[in-house]
Amino acid sequence: MPLFRSLRRNRSTVGREEQIVFYPSFASRTEDGRGWSLVVQGCVFDPRIPWLRRTPLMGLIKRAMRIDRAADEYFRQRMRQFLMTGLRGRAVSVTLADREFHVAESDYMGLFRGTIELNEDLVSSLVQVGEDGGRWVGCRALLGTSDTREIRGQMQLIEPTGTSIISDVDDTIKHSNVPNRRDLFRNTFARHFVPVTGMPELYRGCANAGAAFHFVSGSPWQLYEPLSEFCRAEGYPSGSFHLKRFRFREAARKLRMSPQKAHKRAAIEPILAAFPERSFVLIGDSGEQDPEIYGRLLAEFPQQIKGVFIRAIRGESRDSERVQAAFAGSSPEKWALYTDPTEIRDRVSQLVSASRTDVSR
Repeated sequence: MPLFRSLRRNRSTVGREEQIVFYPSFASRTEDGRGWSLVVQGCVFDPRIPWLRRTPLMGLIKRAMRIDRAADEYFRQRMRQFLMTGLRGRAVSVTLADREFHVAESDYMGLFRGTIELNEDLVSSLVQVGEDGGRWVGCRALLGTSDTREIRGQMQLIEPTGTSIISDVDDTIKHSNVPNRRDLFRNTFARHFVPVTGMPELYRGCANAGAAFHFVSGSPWQLYEPLSEFCRAEGYPSGSFHLKRFRFREAARKLRMSPQKAHKRAAIEPILAAFPERSFVLIGDSGEQDPEIYGRLLAEFPQQIKGVFIRAIRGESRDSERVQAAFAGSSPEKWALYTDPTEIRDRVSQLVSASRTDVSR
């Protein structure tokens, strides 16, 4: 029996041939205000790609989508994570200030998420200030004694009051052309990511004014690394990432795979719950279901959500039937459509500044 327990324990640890990636997350004050609850999230996977996936499958996809040689490097890099195998049942632990904490076990896709509670003094000793003024705490994956890799994650400390911006990614901060599936695939896997003009400047201004960011998107978790690199390269503020779970066997017919409403609500509602006194601004686009999702959230959380802004990419207007249905019952002053970020810059900045003024009183 002790032998079987030992084998089971060894199988559940992250091996040297396996990999962990942490996705940026956030931390909120504990209920008593004396400490912090840090959300740690990420994925455990096997970086080795079977030959059948690496060569025949990638070749089949390239031919089907007519990927030319000029786009081959983009295609290989961005498809790679989709071909790896997420590892279930791995016990993920981290170290902070030389203390060990168990986070969670990875699920059937290799994803994990857990919460660690720390007191104020310990957190204060770990804080690092980011380039955009955010306060972050880092952790390190706890690996085997002979495993010398340094795999780190980070969580942003967000105070109970202030403003947070919950932002979509595709067609909100990055051109994707979601309505056109073939073009969406090419923009995602075979082309350089292109920012929506004016959005980096708008978001940087909000970050400098004290806003925190949460990027909630229907893009799969497998795209986290290229999306994170894109955000850094284009000067977007750092923030938590909340992407969608996906694997080919469950959704072979579509790129974006599962309903947006379920995923986005499941990601946004815990953020709202963690900061009941904080103000929120939601920014998205009309390419998929953002109007319906955000409109419903605005109706349910009118005190927390101060504004909703939808980039119209299908030619919608405020008077269109779809838009009116999405925001039925909500104050007209609390939501807007736009085509150019300059149209909402002043209003978003005012909302961020208003919250900051309220905090200072």
